[in-house]
Amino acid sequence: MEKVVSGFVKSYRDVKELPMEGGARIRWAITHREGAENFSMRLITVNRDKETPAHSHDYEHEMYIISGKGKATIGKEEHDLNSGDFVFIPPNVFHRIHASEDMKLICVVPVKAAKQILGE
Repeated sequence: MEKVVSGFVKSYRDVKELPMEGGARIRWAITHREGAENFSMRLITVNRDKETPAHSHDYEHEMYIISGKGKATIGKEEHDLNSGDFVFIPPNVFHRIHASEDMKLICVVPVKAAKQILGE
């Protein structure tokens, strides 16, 4: 029997915030656990002088900088980040986000990423 998934709206306040290595914090806003089949959406907060973990993985992801300023390291290149910027991270490329001002960003990854990190 096919699972029926309804659309929904929820507040970020209703999503548990989890610490990340480097001092950033993450909220898994929409994942497979709510019925998403293709993508997961995360809200990441990076306070001034903190960063996301430096890492790479076998999937791409996209980001939108809601507020703040900082730098994105993508591979061997460093890019300035400002509110309103979009970021693309290809698979298997080292990356990290460092905040020079408090930042909030949306990060979209494939569902398989959420399953790897959060479990089924």
